[in-house]
Amino acid sequence: MAAKGGDAAKPEAAKPGEPPFGLKLEPDAKVLFKGKLGETITIERTITNTTPDRQCYKIKCTANDIFRVRQPLGFIEPKETATIKISFMGKAVPENLKHFFAFYHTKSDKKTDGDKNPRQIWTGDTKAQGVCRQLCLFELTEDTKEEK
Repeated sequence: MAAKGGDAAKPEAAKPGEPPFGLKLEPDAKVLFKGKLGETITIERTITNTTPDRQCYKIKCTANDIFRVRQPLGFIEPKETATIKISFMGKAVPENLKHFFAFYHTKSDKKTDGDKNPRQIWTGDTKAQGVCRQLCLFELTEDTKEEK
């Protein structure tokens, strides 16, 4: 069941030592997948660049076998918004609050990054300048048909 009140309205804190998320993420709450088990359930998140600098974002999930993120990497110019589609394709109901999506961003200067694509920006050495995690909740129903 979904969390109630203010608990669902705030993103999860970054781990110790991680910088706070500096962009606007909406909805700014836990990720709720609601629908029929076995069907693909897709929700959306928007990321708005509220900084004066171009940003490169990256989104990771805890289980690539049951989740898909489109576009998991990209650039966002100042005052622009990117729409991200997150899909759940699992065959079983996962435990609530076990899985999460991590949203990362870092400044990306066109002068220094040139024609690099987002994958070239996010190398093993890249340090995120902002991090946000959103935990997952599942409200899934099974399609039960009675047999005679």
